[in-house]
Parts: sequence; structure tokens; C-alpha cells
Amino acid sequence: MHSSQSLFGEDATPVTVFTGFLGAGKTTIILNLLKRTSPDYNIVLLKNEFGDAETDSALARESHIKVTEMTNGCLCCVLVGQMKRALEEMKSLYSPDRIIIETSGSAFPAPIAWQIREMEGAGFHLDSILTVVDCINFCGYEDTSYTARIQAQYTDIILLNKWEHISERQLDIVVDHINDLNTDTPKIRVGPDGCVDTELIF
Repeated sequence: MHSSQSLFGEDATPVTVFTGFLGAGKTTIILNLLKRTSPDYNIVLLKNEFGDAETDSALARESHIKVTEMTNGCLCCVLVGQMKRALEEMKSLYSPDRIIIETSGSAFPAPIAWQIREMEGAGFHLDSILTVVDCINFCGYEDTSYTARIQAQYTDIILLNKWEHISERQLDIVVDHINDLNTDTPKIRVGPDGCVDTELIF
């Protein structure tokens, strides 16, 4: 979203966190972003959710990035030391220009953000949290899921995905529901095939 390395030191690695329910389109959006990112810009992806194997394979193949699976529990639930070790290992092995964390659908953003901020003195900084909203199903999630409400509240940008598959009236209802939870955060429509402006995210 923006660079704040001057505040954290020249070697600080920015961390971008994607939240959103399983099937919201996080992996597709990340894949599209990275396909349009310079190969010289070294990005490492920490996945906390098993998605479609073919898509995840394409993610690594087409964007020339390293994909690391974190399989033992949600990032919001794991020990702080476990996440710290994962980030430190990626920084040591790959010297990334940026780390992207794709969380599980059930992950709470706040504990993840807190853990990353705890590592600011160790060469990391939280650049942004982005929540991907599935516009087809959000009202059902929002009505029944505390996690969906928290994800919509604790975020820097809300990415409205799959909006083209519903009517403008239905989209207005989704946005109204989101605004009831979070009025001030920018809400951006995702383009075809998960297209989002890289300048907006990075």
C-alpha cells in the first residue's frame, strides 16, 4: 500500500496481510497482483490455508515467487514464536522485498497484526491488512459469522470481489452492510480475474 521503510530502517521487510473467507478469492487476487509485479521484486508468500492445488501451483510458477505453507493451525491461534520463526526463516532464506501472508478464512486479523508489530525491531513492518469480501455470499457470512464482521472492521482496504455476479441493488446492500461495520475504510471493486492496481496494494 505504501512504503514506510524509513520509519523502520532500510532493511525492514514490509508485510502485507490478506484476510477473507475461504473462497472469497484471495489466492486469485494475489496471483493476478504478482503476475503484474516485476520479477526483480522478490516476494515470498506465507499461506495459512490450503486452496486449489492447481491455482497454488500456478501462483508459484507464473509469478516466480516462493510459496511456504503454514499447516499447523490458524495464524491467529499459533504461538507468537511460531510465526516469528516462519517470518525470520523466510527473510533469512529468500531476502524478500515483501512478504505476503494469506490467512485462513477463520483468522482474526488483530492478533496477526499484533504479532507482526511485535517484530518491528527485528526487521519487519506491517504495511497493510486487506480484506477480500465475496459479494455473493457476504450478507450470509456477516449475519452468522463473528469472524466475517471482525475481518470487515479490522482492515486498511476492503476488496469487493465477485460483485459483477450480482445486481447493483444487491451490491448496494452488501456495501451498506459493510458500512454498518466500517464506514471509513476504502472499498475497492476487484476487476476481472482478480485484477487490483498494484500501486494500491504495494
